[in-house]
Amino acid sequence: MKKLLFLLITTFLPVLFVHQVTQAEIITDGLVSYWTFDRGNIVNKTAKDVWGNNNGKILGNPKIVPGKIGEALEFDGSGDYVNLTTLGDFGARSGKSTFEAWIKTDNKTDWMTLINTHGDECPYWGIQFNGNKRRLDNLEIIPGMIYFHISLKRDRGCTTLGYGSTFHINDGNWHHLVYVQDYSVEDGKGNRSIYINSESFSLGFSSFEVGSNFFPFTNPVNLGARNYGGRIHGYFEGMIDEVRFYDRPLTAEEVQQNFESTQPYDVEPKGKLSTVWGKIKTQ
Repeated sequence: MKKLLFLLITTFLPVLFVHQVTQAEIITDGLVSYWTFDRGNIVNKTAKDVWGNNNGKILGNPKIVPGKIGEALEFDGSGDYVNLTTLGDFGARSGKSTFEAWIKTDNKTDWMTLINTHGDECPYWGIQFNGNKRRLDNLEIIPGMIYFHISLKRDRGCTTLGYGSTFHINDGNWHHLVYVQDYSVEDGKGNRSIYINSESFSLGFSSFEVGSNFFPFTNPVNLGARNYGGRIHGYFEGMIDEVRFYDRPLTAEEVQQNFESTQPYDVEPKGKLSTVWGKIKTQ
């Protein structure tokens, strides 16, 4: 009987463990920074970067609330945002990169910013909701519009590539948003794509002057607000959870894997495997 019990344990326990790990595993290849916004990773208005070295500074009074995975931050649309730092040299690698987050909002009437950075002149990078113009003084409100913009430096200054499309995700439900950039400065060509709940949408191909380049961000990346000319505005209203940056374009299969990863867990920085697995939270 003891031998039979030992055989059953050694046969099925590894299988069960592997299933749990696979179920909760996120892609870590190319992962630069990761903010879970779980309660245990927020101390004295500092949101811990559980993978990299870019701890975020929480401004205003966003609430820690039940999120899509673990906890999330709820922004009230008036003064709440997170300063994620300049992300080191990530800006120089942002031509081939991925931004990922879970978001939940029902705001269809106000222009607001999901994420943004803006140097005094260049670089410029971000994602805005409900509007399709870069300048606040020339803004057309379009409910459901998501507007993406990036900039490259060239000899004659800065060139900005922008594109907007309507996705109608302002419905009060959680949505997994992944923004992928894949540009070749050697060829002067590139493309952008967005995934909503793992469904892919092309944002089209772009061409730009050969010799243009990306370079490190000179001002902090703000989550939930826009910095334009030193003014912070365009505050996000809703919830944001599980924010990640990668220094490479994720594939459709990798986006799907992250979309299906619904179990919070603790990760050790710089490529180490997860050691503590959290309890699945009711959605």
